[in-house]
Amino acid sequence: MGISKCKMKIMKKKVAIIGAGPAGLAAAYEFYKQKKLKDFNVEVFESDSQVGGISKTLLYKGYRFDLGGHRFYSKFNEINNFYKDFLGKNMLKRKRLSRIYYNNKFYNYPLSARNVFSNLGFSKSFIITISWLFRRLNQYENEKTYDKWVSNRFGDEIFNMFFKSYTENLWGIPASRLSADWAAQRIQNYDFVKAVINALFGINPGSVKTIIDSFYYPKYGPGMLYDEMKRVLQENGVVFHLNTEIVSIVYEKGKVRKVIAKNRTSGKSVQHELDFLISSMPLNKLVISLGANNTLKTEINKLKFRNFLTVNMIIKSNPFPDNWIYIHNPGVKVLRMQNFRNWSPYMAKKGSENTPIAMEYFAYESDKIWNAKDEEIINKAKKEIESIGLAKKNSVIDAFVHRVRNAYPVYDSGYGIAVKAAKDYFERFFQLICLRTGRAFSL
Repeated sequence: MGISKCKMKIMKKKVAIIGAGPAGLAAAYEFYKQKKLKDFNVEVFESDSQVGGISKTLLYKGYRFDLGGHRFYSKFNEINNFYKDFLGKNMLKRKRLSRIYYNNKFYNYPLSARNVFSNLGFSKSFIITISWLFRRLNQYENEKTYDKWVSNRFGDEIFNMFFKSYTENLWGIPASRLSADWAAQRIQNYDFVKAVINALFGINPGSVKTIIDSFYYPKYGPGMLYDEMKRVLQENGVVFHLNTEIVSIVYEKGKVRKVIAKNRTSGKSVQHELDFLISSMPLNKLVISLGANNTLKTEINKLKFRNFLTVNMIIKSNPFPDNWIYIHNPGVKVLRMQNFRNWSPYMAKKGSENTPIAMEYFAYESDKIWNAKDEEIINKAKKEIESIGLAKKNSVIDAFVHRVRNAYPVYDSGYGIAVKAAKDYFERFFQLICLRTGRAFSL
């Protein structure tokens, strides 16, 4: 009997998961949920010092900052129960309040008829309606690009007012070069008619997810959920390697044999043998790590990524009532502002009346703001928050900058070709799951 147990331990399959963001943690959790940890040794490799990826929560001098503001909501009870199982009463139900800042005025979002009419006036409101009617009768036949997709549903006037500058600042390319897939993913089945119905009657037609009026949010930010997942998984045998990046993947005849991981603190590299590899790393990096030829490298390098940075501020009192505000103004570079006290009062330091605020910026590696010194970026953010009219520069008590490389893939006209090339290449590798493409196998 003792020999049999020993053999069973030796025969356990080795699984390496690259990335401890929500996708990587969910993959590891499936082994626990399906009671397969008795059959598999699971190791998770994360280059950051904490789990959660771009959904983690930053802790600074007693204040907490969410990287982006992450709402938790779903029509599926299984998912809602998953949140509650981990956090219970620490999963707070929050009322949504968000606005759009455009042309030095604030617009309620979801739209309010009185607010829109008051800001725009009768003439502009009439022009918007005529623009929508014209485009409905003269639709773009080819709506493969973002600008045409949005204009077909809202009219050219609304596109130019509320979509164009925001989207082009976000992605760093003209809206005419951005794929309609991005609009279809984010806006989904929302259009002008539904916006008007919601504005006039407060009805959310078809339960459009973009205009939900409440959501769940962890008491201390989303990082609270992912830290709890890590704790449960570790207690059940999953090994986490933080501050560790994968520098090489060793494969032979279509089988991934091992990964070489480097600890970013010690600089030491260690080989880890494996039977299965689950990856959430950027597609281009994974393809190159798996020995792509020059032709494929050229193809996959068409896949571009947008960097993300936040200027996280501690501001006197509470400067505005919103959870977040969209900035649709070509005069500034900030695209969205988060008020984390309004997401959860527990995000602020206990006993303090000051508020954690984040200002969000997007950039490519070559952009000036990405390469600027932190002090310069903070000064820019202070000027912009004052120019918008939300807070005075001297109300900022403290601030820091947080950068995220390759945060979001750019949905330009060539991204689909690059993704298909990556998927086709992954087909030659057995025992590989790429979480970014949905390719899977049965364990």
